[in-house]
Amino acid sequence: MSNLSFIETRQEMVKVAKMMWDRRLTNAAGGNFAVKVAPDRMLITPSLMSDRKHCELAVEDMLLVDFDLNILEGTGKLSRESYMHQLILKNFDNIGCTIHAHPMYCMVYVVQSKPIPNISEATMGRGEVGCIPYTKAYTRELSENVYQYFEEHRAIAEKKPIGCILPLHGVVVSGDDIFMAYSMLERIECDAMCGIFKNNI
Repeated sequence: MSNLSFIETRQEMVKVAKMMWDRRLTNAAGGNFAVKVAPDRMLITPSLMSDRKHCELAVEDMLLVDFDLNILEGTGKLSRESYMHQLILKNFDNIGCTIHAHPMYCMVYVVQSKPIPNISEATMGRGEVGCIPYTKAYTRELSENVYQYFEEHRAIAEKKPIGCILPLHGVVVSGDDIFMAYSMLERIECDAMCGIFKNNI
């Protein structure tokens, strides 16, 4: 452990992974995230972090990779969505973290391929969380469609955290660092919950 690089970022990732699980911001069906740590380096969570580990990760579980997805530190297996994270982190200067997750209330919108409107002050100025076209999970095309969504929203994405819906699958959010990306995940989950219940009180 003492020889690992970017130890503080790894510790932050351990904390965020646990919060995602404990606060039902992802589930056993999946979830992963990556943090840019240098111009051509990112730390990424390992494959099956939810299914097998229930987001109980250690600092050594995080994989250090370059933007060709070569593993530089770590012995685990790369997430099948690594390419999605790589595309965004490599091509957006002001995005430092991307999170893919399956939040409980967001999933109500995800399975219906419906955008999540921003209905609270916490997401004002970002627009709705829109949907990409349905694309089969774990494919290169899915990663490219997510990247295309971010490219189409570049003007906002370079300034503020944003999110998008992967129909029938989950969500992806961004932030300039790991805590801002996590904050965006919580914010859209709150909007999703409020949207579901607002006509029932």
